[in-house]
Amino acid sequence: MKISIRGCKTNNLKNISVDFPMDKITCVVGPSGSGKSSLVFHTLANESKRRFLNSLPSSVTFFDRVPQSADVDSISPVLPVWILPQHNPIVGSRLNLSDQFELTMDIAKLYFDDYPLKCPIHGEKYQEGVDYFVEQCSHLVTSDSDIIHILIDKNIYTENISGLPLRSYKTDDHGISEFDSDHQYWELFRIKGKSISSVGKKLLEFPFLGKIGAMLLVFNETRREYDYIKIESERICFECKQEGISPVREIGELLPFNGVGACIECKGYGSVLNYSRDKLVKYPAKSINDGAISILSYSKFNQYEKSFKAILKKKNISLTVPFFEVEKKVFPILLGGEGSFPGILEMLSWMEEKRYKRSVRIFLRSIQTDSICSLCDGTRISEKSALYKSNSGLPKYGELLKMNISELSQLLSDLKISGKEVIIDRIVSKLNLALEFGLGSFQITKKIKELESNEYQKSLLVRYLSYQGSGSLFILDEPSLGLNKNEQLTLVKYLKRLATNNTLVLVDHAREVQKASDWIIEVGPGAGHLGGDIIYQGPYKKKAIEKSPKYVPEKAKSFIELSDIEFEHKKIKKLSIPVGVVSTVKSFRESFSKRFIIDVVANDLNSRHFDEKKNYDVKYKIRKYSKYTNFENIIVYETNIERASGRSTVGTMLGISPFVRKYYATLPVSKSLGLKDGHFSSNSDLGKCPTCEGKGIIEIDMQFLEDVSFPCEDCEGKKLNKFYSNISDGKYTIVEAYNTPVVELFEHIRSTPKLKRIVEYLKLLNLGYLTLDRTLPSLSGGERLRVKFLNTLQKDLENSLLIFTDISYGLSIKELVRIRDLMIGLSSKGNTLIVIDNHPIFSDFDVINIEVSD
Repeated sequence: MKISIRGCKTNNLKNISVDFPMDKITCVVGPSGSGKSSLVFHTLANESKRRFLNSLPSSVTFFDRVPQSADVDSISPVLPVWILPQHNPIVGSRLNLSDQFELTMDIAKLYFDDYPLKCPIHGEKYQEGVDYFVEQCSHLVTSDSDIIHILIDKNIYTENISGLPLRSYKTDDHGISEFDSDHQYWELFRIKGKSISSVGKKLLEFPFLGKIGAMLLVFNETRREYDYIKIESERICFECKQEGISPVREIGELLPFNGVGACIECKGYGSVLNYSRDKLVKYPAKSINDGAISILSYSKFNQYEKSFKAILKKKNISLTVPFFEVEKKVFPILLGGEGSFPGILEMLSWMEEKRYKRSVRIFLRSIQTDSICSLCDGTRISEKSALYKSNSGLPKYGELLKMNISELSQLLSDLKISGKEVIIDRIVSKLNLALEFGLGSFQITKKIKELESNEYQKSLLVRYLSYQGSGSLFILDEPSLGLNKNEQLTLVKYLKRLATNNTLVLVDHAREVQKASDWIIEVGPGAGHLGGDIIYQGPYKKKAIEKSPKYVPEKAKSFIELSDIEFEHKKIKKLSIPVGVVSTVKSFRESFSKRFIIDVVANDLNSRHFDEKKNYDVKYKIRKYSKYTNFENIIVYETNIERASGRSTVGTMLGISPFVRKYYATLPVSKSLGLKDGHFSSNSDLGKCPTCEGKGIIEIDMQFLEDVSFPCEDCEGKKLNKFYSNISDGKYTIVEAYNTPVVELFEHIRSTPKLKRIVEYLKLLNLGYLTLDRTLPSLSGGERLRVKFLNTLQKDLENSLLIFTDISYGLSIKELVRIRDLMIGLSSKGNTLIVIDNHPIFSDFDVINIEVSD
């Protein structure tokens, strides 16, 4: 059996037809931009997801975005699809690794027992509610001769007992009298103090009391003392009752996703937002007069700046010295206020009342920092839930949730709990898989949004590769990213296991993954308009390994040296960064290297150079700089690809389109018509087609059905006003210019030095085939990364610090050689480059060793 795709014309694909064998592993290969993503993701994945979602009721798919139809004649059959993204898309604060592995419920099940015999907090045997009532009654008895009356509200009495009592309770003088129907409490029975232990047997004569959890009035007639005591409707632990802890009645109380089980401080997120001292005063090296206190520049607060300064003057506090010199005197006044100055905390409380406004929420978040909740220590659960223990040797629930994957796997591997063997096996198998992927040192409460791209992919692979179902389609984008050879072999082992009853389609450059695949589909032969064809289908064929030319790195002549650094509970005694060369980073964990170099080194250098941090949320300490260099720019290039709208194009991102518009606006025909640059822009009211508003398509909202779109008839899909779109310079119309490969276009149009540099970079990065009107969402992952890389380097950089992370993602060895050559060229201009990427092509560069200790 096979999935057949016929007549696929998505993006640059040239009306291809291809088959994917079912219950097998298919690896799609080819150069970046050849059409791999267009075939696998923009066609197979999107169309499978679209058709599957459209088969469900609208109430189910209300919150899920249905992809647009792919440009394909047919796909058959269509399977439920699971997609592994190349980058971490999670931005929410609640999800953690336990959720990602689908372990949160299973771990709670280890602790929860529907019919426990002992209290899971104190280990005491549960007692019946009547027993607890007797215990409480005994506190009212001081003598064997005491007369104890047990009474109940008359409304409950009349609903459940026929006949009338002998006595009732007079509320006005707190005494017992002959029965009076006007009294609120009627007697059930009375008993002597010496027989108080038999109260339980007497209460069994009234079974309704326990069912409804009745509140009884217990009156000692001898001493005229009384108390209201409830008969618990369920079994209880005496110690829990004394401490005011209610027992867990359903498993939801052990989960952080509701108001019962969640920590009351962080609401089940595991972290809290607090106002940041560093964000209130962003420029401590400046004086107050020069704007050190950034919070007072906010439009709602700057009216109080004058009164604030007046108070400081009265106290003889200088406004002209650096803020850090007067911080101890100023900060209490800034926060709490004094005189006519209300204080920042009070002003922020005013803002909190207006959180319904989006602009206010954005502002408040900008001055807050996310930190681990001190009450639950990041476990997300309530104090009561954290105390739970199992009767099978497990630690307290809260303590277990603080363990890392390795510790938890070791704890559970030999654990035996009768009736829960299946749950334990399921947990241990996932934890062991996570260990094989090198995630053992991560706590299971590690937030998903904090994971690097390769760590996120590993966590998602644990979830996918432990899948027990069948008949699904899994589409994985570069699953080998960030994996060493041993981890790649582990990946292959589990991919084969998953493919037993499921269909797997991969896009991957790793040779180990390609060799293990059952079927290879090669797209090419080139990129862009030079690709889009299927050039091979069949079993894996060994090819000659492409070897990159050796590079002998230059020796650095100077260094930046930092010492005694503290970050994420780890210490780095010394760090030496070579200046003026390209260096790679070596550490015990790639993700730690990335956070350390970006959040500590680049952050602190940026603060020293430009008096402002890039990230005010991170906490670290650097005791000393032994050697130091001043940089003109500090640029961090990360591979995270931001979402792009359908209007975002290569030309707009690289800043080339404005130049082309200006060129066409200066043509004689344009001048004679009085045309401006905006007349040649689909985003401008001057030039866009009024019918489709510059989209090139007409979209019809079908409400409960799938939306329909078709090319605009007025502009014929050109997006521009029909008259302006036909203006030509003698070779190209403006629309043709936008759709001509950049290299060809600028052989015809004269360009500035800056544009020449951008075009040369495009050639160097093998992107010269791109057109200015190519939308960013239509680019492959590798193409988008290189375009973003080029956008970062548009300046003619000299004496700058450039930091690159995961630059090899989605790129073949040929493209990486070009990237490496570009980096070497940048270092020859006096720039310092730091590369955080474990690809072998960068192994020839100088090495920055990060040696850590706890």
